[in-house]
Order: sequence, then C-alpha cells, then structure tokens
Amino acid sequence: MAVVGRGRVTGQQRRLRALIARVTLAAASTVAAAVLLAPAAATTPESDADSAITAAWKDAGGPSSALGDKQGDVYPAGDGFAQDFAGGKMFFTPATGAKAVYGAILDKYELLGGPVGSDLGFPTSNEVPGLAGPDSRVSTFSASDKPVIFWTPDHGAFVVRAAINAAWEKLGSSGGALGAPVGDETYDGEVVTQPFNGGKVSWNRLTKVFTTTPPDLAQQMTGLQIPLDPTAAINMAWRASGGVGGPLGAKQGRQYPVGADGLGQNFAGGKVFFSPATGANAVESQVLAKYESLGGPVGSDLGFPTANETDGGIPRSRVSTFSAADKPVIFWTHNHGAFVVRGAMKVAWGKLGGVKGKLGPPAGDQAVNDEIVKQEFAGGKISWDRVKNVFTTQPSNLASSLSGLQVPGQKQPSRSAAAGGANKSAWHWWLLAAIPVLLLVGMVALTRRQPWEARTAADLGTLGAATGLGAAGAVTGEPRADQAAPDFREDVDEEDPDAVDTAPTRIPSAADLSGGWHATGTNADAEAHPAKPGPRGPAQPAIHLPLDDPYEVPDGYPVKASTSFGLYYTPGSAQYEDTLAEIWFVSEEAAQANGFNKGG
Repeated sequence: MAVVGRGRVTGQQRRLRALIARVTLAAASTVAAAVLLAPAAATTPESDADSAITAAWKDAGGPSSALGDKQGDVYPAGDGFAQDFAGGKMFFTPATGAKAVYGAILDKYELLGGPVGSDLGFPTSNEVPGLAGPDSRVSTFSASDKPVIFWTPDHGAFVVRAAINAAWEKLGSSGGALGAPVGDETYDGEVVTQPFNGGKVSWNRLTKVFTTTPPDLAQQMTGLQIPLDPTAAINMAWRASGGVGGPLGAKQGRQYPVGADGLGQNFAGGKVFFSPATGANAVESQVLAKYESLGGPVGSDLGFPTANETDGGIPRSRVSTFSAADKPVIFWTHNHGAFVVRGAMKVAWGKLGGVKGKLGPPAGDQAVNDEIVKQEFAGGKISWDRVKNVFTTQPSNLASSLSGLQVPGQKQPSRSAAAGGANKSAWHWWLLAAIPVLLLVGMVALTRRQPWEARTAADLGTLGAATGLGAAGAVTGEPRADQAAPDFREDVDEEDPDAVDTAPTRIPSAADLSGGWHATGTNADAEAHPAKPGPRGPAQPAIHLPLDDPYEVPDGYPVKASTSFGLYYTPGSAQYEDTLAEIWFVSEEAAQANGFNKGG
C-alpha cells in the first residue's frame, strides 16, 4: 500500500510541474510578443519640428553658434513652430524648414507681428550678410510678394517687398544705385513709395507705373511685371490702411469667396474685398455697415470698392468709391451718417463743389418719384428730371450752375439733331429701330377702335408673319432686304374696290388672333389656310405693350423700357420699380437691338 501511495504522489507532482512549465512558457511568449510587436513612438508635428530645429541648430554650431543655448521647448507659432535660444529664434514649417533669425531683424519681425500677426510669413532662409557691406544683414520670408527684412547699422531694419522689391532687385538691390533701405514703405492713395540711401521708388498700383528719384532710374523698370496674387493684394490694402495699428486692426480668420470671382478678408475694424477687376480695397466701420446693409458687393448694385476708404475731406468724415457704372460713393459724416451718392446726384454735387461746396455732405439717400430723382444734403437739395435733364436746387440760385450738365450714360438729343442738322443719320437710326414699335402700337389702336372683318383679321395675321411685326426675329435679328429703309413697302395685288364685301362683321377675339396683340399671325383662319413656309419659322415676340397696370410685368417680358427716354431697366436695378414702362422686352438683347441704352 505504501508503494502504491508513493507512485500516486509522484504522478501528481509530474503533472503539476508540467502545468507550471507550460504557464511559464506562455507568459514568457506573451512578454516577448509584446516587446516585439510594440509600435515605435508615434511622431507628431511638434516632435518633427523639434527634430528639424535641433538638427539645424547643431549644424550651425550648437551652443557655440550665434543662437547660443536652447531656452525652453518647441512651441506652436501660427501654422508652424518656434524655438527660443539665448541669441535668437528658429522658426519651422514643413514648407520652409528650420530657419534662424536674431538681432535687429528678429526685433523688426516680431514688432510687425512675427509669423502670426504679420503678413510676412515664415523665414525662408537663415539670416545672412547683405550686399551693402559686411555689417549688413538680410532675411527672406515666405509671403507671395517675396518680402525681405534688410538691416544696416547706419539705418536700421526695414521691409522691402512686392513692386518695390522687384524694382530694387532690377537696379541691383543693396549693391546697386539705390543702396540700402532707409525707411519702410508708405502709401499716398494708390501710390506706394519707399526711400533708399541712394534715392526712392514709387509705384502706382492702378496704373502699374514706376517713378524714381533720380528720375532716369524709372526707365529701367519699363515693362517690369509685378505679379500680385489675391492674398498679396489683400495684404497690400491692409498695410496701406495702416496694418495692425490702423483702423482695420488685426486679421480675423481666413479669406472667403465673394460672388463668382471675388474674395473677402475680415479684420477687427473692417474688411478688405478683392476682385480681379478692382483689386483689393478696404472698407471700414460705418461705411462698411452701410455697404453691407445694402447687400455688399453681391447683393447691392454698388459693385466692389475701387479704392481704400479714405478721409472725406472735412472733419470726421469718410468716403469709399465703388465700381458700378454710375460711380457711386458712400459718404459718412459724424453728424449725418452714411449715405450713397451716385449718378446724376453725384455729377451735380461734384459740379457744386462736393462736400466742400455750399451743399456740404449728404444727409439722406436719393429718392425716385416717377421721373424725378432728388437727394438731401446738409446745405440744401438737388432734384433732377431725368426725362428733361433739368436740375432744380434748394437754394434755387445753385441751379444755374447745373444748366446743360450732362449725366454720363444718359442719351440726350444734340441741338443739331433737334434742328435737323448734321447728325440726322443718328436719329434716322433711332427712328428706324422704333418703327416696328410704332407700327405695333398703331395696329393695337386700330383694332380697338373699329370692327374688322374676319378676313381682314386673317390678312393682318398673314401680314404680321410676313413682315415680322412683333416677332423676335424682326426686332433682334439681322435686317432683311424687305424690311430695310426707306419705305418698308412690298408689292401686293390690289383688289377691285367695287368687289369688296362691306357687310359688318364681328370684332376678332383673342382666340382668333391666337397669342394676343404680339402674336406672329397664327390665327384660326391662317391655320386652316397656311401660307407657304418662309425662310424663318415662328418665334416668340420680343416686345410687349404695357398691361392695364403699366407697372405689372407681362409674363416672359421682364425688361421694361421708356421710349421717350431711350433707356431700359432690368429687374433688380435701382430705378426698375419706379420707372413707368412704355414697352416691355423679352431680354436685354432685344432692348439693345432696338436702340435702347441700359438705365440705372
């Protein structure tokens, strides 16, 4: 029995030892797998920046370089990172790499806002000696207009960029005729100027023309192209208004689209709007509030601003100009507020001396009552009859100064034309274009005044189709030989007057005329006896007479026109709602083809 017991214990021990061995092996395998399969520490943008900055610092000499010892850790700076050193800083982005800036150039860079608050971007090169001598220093930066900060011990550190930098480089940079910069760029309206120790350079951003001191240097800039992308243009407008220290203040957020091809950039005190046609221009405070209350560059008919907002010429006033054809301005004064002055009001106001004249600043927006446009000013009022082109004023003695004043965009008859002088041909052209309209009006009048025979109605429909009266092709297409001046006649067979049936007949209904007064002649009789097909098929009428309510828009004819004034108006235009329609057109093209000019 004892032998058997010992054998049983020994077997249990063997099984226990095997279990312990298996558990130990499994644990060891798990630990080994964890070690082998553990991922390497994940990299981060900050760690990448630290590695790049450290490598660049060591390449420059580490603690013995001009930068000296590290101070603290890498920290975010705008779209990149920065690292402080005892003697300067390094800045890093993946696009620019790690670059060192120190001394007076670093002071200038950070005074302007550095990589966050300025529009210079990040440094794209380490600070290096300049061409003005061994003591000069220069750093380049990543903004699209290629700015540099150039320092000399005699003059200090200044930014040279955009058109001025292009001209400076053309003349040999700091080693050329102009030498080193001795001041930052300054703005006077559309002209930017920068002084150098050998002269100065000016550039007009509208005309793209350089002027220099000495003057002969400008010849070398002939044909010099200055590419400015929208961002560079927006930044230039911001700097022209004073940058961070100006009324716009600091930038807020990123650029955003405005309309089809425009851009906007918000600032603490205003906005800069850009379009390819107008460039970039700033609007601020109360003028901006008025502009946006009217719809801004997209919702209003003012267009984009064409220049930075400026002083209005009298105390506590501001003014901005805009791109619409009638050259509107928004003028603001502390006493009266912000109002739009445009078109005839602006022309007359300017003739009377503008804000410095007897009328002074605007005190209200213009109002339109039928054919009369009027606007209040601090010193009186201007009224304009846009049919007669006659101005009246309060005080009344100012009106004599406006006698005969022509408003751009308004079609006025010349005296020689009115007297049958040398300009007859121009008026014949206008009459030629108006003849289809006049004939159509006559047809309507005759139809309403006397009953016609059914056959006569059918003949009228056939005549309308043959001559194209009221048809789009006749109004907007190329003139045909049978419609040309001077007599619009065609040969027809004459009836024997004794054979004409004179029995009274009913007045044709709208259904008989199939399409109203401006149909192309497809009445029931014509359908029963169709005429031979001509070279043109039927087309939608291009013109429509006013309805009983002349302000009601006929379906499909959105363009209203004044035949006495020679102008047409499109939906949404300033004078559309107030203009009494004398005729309606299917499109602007139809109105233009009939000799009408676009109104406001």
